[in-house]
Amino acid sequence: MGLLDQLRETARSQHDAAGLPAWLVEDILALCAAPSLTEGRTELLGLLLRQVEEFDSYAGAGCFGDSVSAATIEGTLNRLRGH
Repeated sequence: MGLLDQLRETARSQHDAAGLPAWLVEDILALCAAPSLTEGRTELLGLLLRQVEEFDSYAGAGCFGDSVSAATIEGTLNRLRGH
């Protein structure tokens, strides 16, 4: 399974299991549907996958220091889209 397939599957899973916001899942799926945006950006795509895997809706609150917030994931998506 390629990185885009893993990212697509993980985003859906994290939406169901951890409450990854629907708008973020939509953005991730749109990115996965346009592989030309990620060509040659394997490292950044891998970072996004790890962030989605580590998403927690309570990131930054209390003892959840290793979790990743929606804002962090959005920032990585913006980098991949060239914003």
